[in-house]
Amino acid sequence: MLHQQEKTIYNAVIITMNTKFNVIKNGYITIKGNKITDIGEGTPESTKNLYNAKGKIIIPGFVNVHTHLPMTMYRCIDDDLPLKTWLEDHIWPAEAKNTNEENVRNASRVGLEEMIRTGTTTFCDMYFFADAVAEETEKIGMRAVMNEAILDFPTNSYKNADEAFEKVTKFIDRWKGNSLITPSIIFHSTYTCKNSTLKKINNLAKANNLLFTTHLSETNEEVDNATQQFGENPVQLLNELGMLTNKLLAAHCVWLTEQDIQLFKENEVHIAHCPTSNLKLGSGIAPIAKYLEKGINVALGTDGCASNNNLNMVEEMRLAALIHKGTNLDPTVIPAREALKMATINGAKALGLDDKIGSIEVGKHADLVFIDTNNTFMQPIYDYYSAIVYSMNSSCIETVLVDGKVLMEDKKLLQ
Repeated sequence: MLHQQEKTIYNAVIITMNTKFNVIKNGYITIKGNKITDIGEGTPESTKNLYNAKGKIIIPGFVNVHTHLPMTMYRCIDDDLPLKTWLEDHIWPAEAKNTNEENVRNASRVGLEEMIRTGTTTFCDMYFFADAVAEETEKIGMRAVMNEAILDFPTNSYKNADEAFEKVTKFIDRWKGNSLITPSIIFHSTYTCKNSTLKKINNLAKANNLLFTTHLSETNEEVDNATQQFGENPVQLLNELGMLTNKLLAAHCVWLTEQDIQLFKENEVHIAHCPTSNLKLGSGIAPIAKYLEKGINVALGTDGCASNNNLNMVEEMRLAALIHKGTNLDPTVIPAREALKMATINGAKALGLDDKIGSIEVGKHADLVFIDTNNTFMQPIYDYYSAIVYSMNSSCIETVLVDGKVLMEDKKLLQ
């Protein structure tokens, strides 16, 4: 019954993640096509194509706001190194040798399957051969925000920044209006793009009203180098260029100053928090509790498999809830509900998709994850948010829908 265009899922616990954080303990969801048309408690009005979800918790699909999907091909390559050494001496040479369209397609398929199995339904990607990644994403039925990543030096995908912009513009023209693939503007960082390139990026993003995303203030060394070279840190540089806006999604943000934080708040910049990658590369721990206290929207990303080494948002969410309690010596920091919010509706907001996904509400797209509570990791349940964030692991993810279409049922991938 789950595969019908019109269907009603009933007898489930529904964690809506709406503005009121409603939890419906005996709930139903009616889906017509790709959208949710009815939500309620008790017996559903519709009797057409009923699916009994007894023993299931239904949550919005996870939104992974920062990753490099094809880098699954570099999983476990040269681990336990600092970021600069890891990138310049190991990852970039490996990419120069192995990154091509065929390998990108194959690696993307592996990563897409991994994300579905771990409950991710939407992701924001930064890499090369973007059309190939988008095609594989659309084929499997996932949702993505992405484009070709722009840098000021040659890659296997383009010879120079001018060619990169050509590819970016063609990507926008090809994919705009697509139901699953949303074009954006992606640039690697302020230290791999000249000011003239950054200005061009800003103009292109504004002309097309698109989200743009980058790595920002990831390491102390990055901030120190920028300050010594330009007399201002990476955030101040983007601010001078007019690039701190509610369209900017900044990944990592481990080393923001108090002035940076205030600029983020004033300009409604979004942050992609990647705790596993930041820990593994020794970059530090972003003061996320402070950012949230200031009202900055913080979402979660796994980063790529080369620096994580997986795409598992279940693990990312749990870690995000735990490490900040330890660093702040305060067990009340980032409670379970806040962590789930960061993994769902905050992510949707960061990608400009919160009118479509991120919560279970009438009119939104049916991007849903079914959690099996009969799994031993989920018993007993005293609080649903705590069970999901602190107890659940990916073995509890049973069924995944994107845009009303079943991508995984009873742990079996259907594509």
